[in-house]
Amino acid sequence: MSESPEPINTSAEQNLLRLSIAVTFVLGLIGVSAGLAIGSRSILFDGVYSIVDVAMTGLALIVSKLLTREGSRRFQFGYWHFEPMVAAFNGTILSLSCIYAFLDAVGLLIQGGHRLDFGPASIYAILVSAACLVMARRMRRASETLDSDLLRVDARGFLMGGALSLALLASFLGAMALERAGYRHLAPFADPAILIAVTLSLAPIPMFSVWRALREIFLVAPPDLDADVRRILDAVTNRHGFQGYTSYVAKTGRARFIDAHIIAPASFPIGGVEALDKIREEIASEIGEGGAPLWLNVCFTADRKWT
Repeated sequence: MSESPEPINTSAEQNLLRLSIAVTFVLGLIGVSAGLAIGSRSILFDGVYSIVDVAMTGLALIVSKLLTREGSRRFQFGYWHFEPMVAAFNGTILSLSCIYAFLDAVGLLIQGGHRLDFGPASIYAILVSAACLVMARRMRRASETLDSDLLRVDARGFLMGGALSLALLASFLGAMALERAGYRHLAPFADPAILIAVTLSLAPIPMFSVWRALREIFLVAPPDLDADVRRILDAVTNRHGFQGYTSYVAKTGRARFIDAHIIAPASFPIGGVEALDKIREEIASEIGEGGAPLWLNVCFTADRKWT
């Protein structure tokens, strides 16, 4: 038996992604403009990071629209596999951005740093961090409600942006304190030093997204799903007197793919196809058809070579 994944309502997801694109683009333009005007490499990185994130979110929006379509002759299992691919690409780009910013900051630190006006920089950091953290909270809640990996990745992006801006604020306030305390010679190092700290702390977040997405791209069996399916098939095997089974599970995006091959005795009384369909219904209902989209195949055989 095969069940096509149930169509999902992605209109809310798409609207949130559009909102994310608009907010991120505005923040990116403000960051690039402020960074160039103030002369801060860390603010400039913040703006460039946001603009890169706009492109990634736009890609996520395209994928979200694809997920509403039925499978085609070319993509017969649907478009679910694009979801982890976008997450992996997004995480890779953001990771590379962090690495580039880290190397740029190290070079600037070696050159002796540079001076900037910390007052306007602090105002920028306050406004941007507030906007990012509000959006991160909204996207995280929506990702849990809609079970959307795309919104989950977007929430991480806003969280990273908010954390970066808060770190910038701390560095700017610290540099102002150094100047007032008579340590003006240390103030030029504040901008590159905090950028190094921020990139080192933020880089693991997109790297984790890449690792998680690659597990789904390479169809690594989720331990929880595998254990649930085996528990259900153990119970079905004992209840109906089957000789055993083999099962194969994978999760791609929000869709679950499950193949179960049940080994029946050669003398098993079938009693018609309806009886086998009832067993399939037992398995499907216990796995949970009402949750994430499900593609389920349940086959019966008396010969182990077909499992």
